[in-house]
Amino acid sequence: MISGMFGDIGELFFEIDLIAADGDILQVDALLDTGFTTGWLAMNIQDLDSLGWNIIDLDRTMQTARGEQFFDIYEGKLLLDGIEYTIPVHVGEEIPEPLLGLQWLRNMRLVVDAAEEILTLG
Repeated sequence: MISGMFGDIGELFFEIDLIAADGDILQVDALLDTGFTTGWLAMNIQDLDSLGWNIIDLDRTMQTARGEQFFDIYEGKLLLDGIEYTIPVHVGEEIPEPLLGLQWLRNMRLVVDAAEEILTLG
């Protein structure tokens, strides 16, 4: 189980470890995006450069809050709660921070208790 933190306006953030193709680990804070229902992780193309992940699919169309957008799909690796996962990663432009999709909630339990400042995923 990993602990998260609440953002200034109640956002849900979790620290995750991205694993580059060369084995380097990059720690990032990822926002749990309740509107990102069909994916695992989304990130900005600029953040991808140092990871060296392999591309799976080009120009996949998805409906977003900003309308229809195009994403490239990469095979990404990350550590979450000490477990390594290989997942499809949606990569596009204008994504301000890495986004965790709701697919994680199919395998993990989310506990949110803002009054007690408890936020866990595990």
